[in-house]
Amino acid sequence: MLRKKALIVLNGEFNLSGKELKKIIKKEDVKKIIAVDGGAEILKKISLTPDSIIGDLDSISENTLNFFKNKGVEINKYPVEKDETDSELAINYCKKNKLEELIITAALGGRIDQELANINLLEYIRSKKLAAKIIDKNIEISIIDKEKVFVNKKNYRLSLIPQTSLVKNTTISGCKYDLDNKDLYRLKTRGISNLIVKKDARVNLKKGLLIYILEKVK
Repeated sequence: MLRKKALIVLNGEFNLSGKELKKIIKKEDVKKIIAVDGGAEILKKISLTPDSIIGDLDSISENTLNFFKNKGVEINKYPVEKDETDSELAINYCKKNKLEELIITAALGGRIDQELANINLLEYIRSKKLAAKIIDKNIEISIIDKEKVFVNKKNYRLSLIPQTSLVKNTTISGCKYDLDNKDLYRLKTRGISNLIVKKDARVNLKKGLLIYILEKVK
């Protein structure tokens, strides 16, 4: 059974064109588009209407808010002073509405604290038993908890960053620097800047979590 997917547009730097994002929406068969606060400004610029806008709405103009209200967009407003970021609220919304796979964009760039928090939210999403990936112009970021196969990604840069303090028995194949059943540590940098050299590459691990960053080399 196919997972029910949502596109979440945050308020970071947005490096895709409207045409590219619309292509992704069609290819991924996205069922719901969610703008997180200032993400609504991004969608307005590329002439895309979200199904929902979520956040404290401190990064969206009154003009844009009224524009989408007039289109019947669902508005979920929260207090500025709260325990969760707007991004976390959007994830909770997806869980509540039985959306199973999240494609997140405009999550990088801008403030470093928000960028790091957005990447760390991948683990929170996994704890909710949802799948997710962050996408940008030439970048994909997600979590590996057991196995990941990268198909048709030859000459892509692949970096693996332990999310847990220890990642046990990691095996990498199809890359310039393969690895056979070795432990990776969060306090070390062994998994950085690998290169996929075969048609497909595979990463397996026994225990722990890895953040992967897959980047198309220009």
